[in-house]
Amino acid sequence: MTDSLTRILFQKLVAMGGDDYENGELVIDQGRIVEVRSGVSESFAGVTHDWSDCLILPGFVNAHCHLSLSGLQGRVARQERFVDWIETVVAENSALSWRDRVDAFHREAQTLVESGVTALGDYFSHPELLVEYQALPFRQMLFLETLGFQSGLAEEKARSVETLLREHPAGAGSLLQLAVAPHAPYSVSPALFKELKSLADKLNCRYSCHVAEVEEETQFLSRGEGDFLELLTKREAYDSSWTPPGVSPVRYLEQLGVLRDMVAIHLNYLEESDLNRLAENNANAVFCPGSTRWFGRKAWMPVKILLDLGVSVGIGTDSLASNDSLNFLDEIRLSEEMVPELHRSEILWLATIGGSQALGIEKMGLESGQPADLIGFRFGNSEEDWWNLPFDPVRRQVDFSMVAGEVIFQKSNIKGGKQ
Repeated sequence: MTDSLTRILFQKLVAMGGDDYENGELVIDQGRIVEVRSGVSESFAGVTHDWSDCLILPGFVNAHCHLSLSGLQGRVARQERFVDWIETVVAENSALSWRDRVDAFHREAQTLVESGVTALGDYFSHPELLVEYQALPFRQMLFLETLGFQSGLAEEKARSVETLLREHPAGAGSLLQLAVAPHAPYSVSPALFKELKSLADKLNCRYSCHVAEVEEETQFLSRGEGDFLELLTKREAYDSSWTPPGVSPVRYLEQLGVLRDMVAIHLNYLEESDLNRLAENNANAVFCPGSTRWFGRKAWMPVKILLDLGVSVGIGTDSLASNDSLNFLDEIRLSEEMVPELHRSEILWLATIGGSQALGIEKMGLESGQPADLIGFRFGNSEEDWWNLPFDPVRRQVDFSMVAGEVIFQKSNIKGGKQ
């Protein structure tokens, strides 16, 4: 974190929910914003970044990713059946060398940085990767992905997660927090769901799950049959004492008492009554447009309806096993295609404040007292609408980005710089 007083000169600053400013300055001290105003002081004692031809926004929040699967890019083909895709991912992930995994991890982390991501919600299952996550320059909410459909394993698996959480508490000023993630209703037993929810509540950490991603999930929960029964039986992971609840995935999680405050990923196949259940349980949602399009889903999250019900919605890339790119600018452009009822400014809200709300991290706005996590886009001309800059179809990078007052990326041709 920077230990000097810093200011940024800008052409326009949009705080996403706060005030907007023109031709002004943003002042940072100890990694936090202390002042934003229109107009520029005649003198300043600290470091100045002259980005006075740029738009400043809060940094992007990639609210759902599997960065550790980046080495699977090009190794996993689309499958007609989702369970066949799962088995391919498991096999290829097991065969991936550690060196290839780590190299791809850092390569794609740089893609996130360059495309404006300043905070990441990531699912991971390799605790030994924590040292690699700790080297990344952006904020992270790391969800410990946990599977186990046999109820007898629930206590042991939950204790293992608790041990890791207690061994890695988030210290003051830390960019990294650990959280809890039962994988999905078809891969986690009711007992394990409850154990992990209890643990998350006890340790006051976030709780997330893949929910209603595919139609086969509803089939399995409704009647206890279909592709997921076949997969669990084949992998000797099925629990014959389990009784199908006969309800939708969202209703099932509510019945288990684990839906409240959950960060629900995907939500492609919802019943109408599920929408109010999500809102009533203060659940959060993450829309993954690139992954949804990659799989060719016939339905996807009703983003606008959930927003109107008061559900916090963020945007995520998912993984390179189910997406062509982790470039976050691709995700916002695809979001516009898939949710055309939202204005570009609303999509940018999802990509910033919506994501921080969904993950439960400190608000990533641009107001006094908040972390100095921000991104910049150079204006092409003074008449350009600010919300169009990130949607330029040829843009692959932001012009600069900053986390906790430290510049983590800057294009070489950007005006000014430190003074």
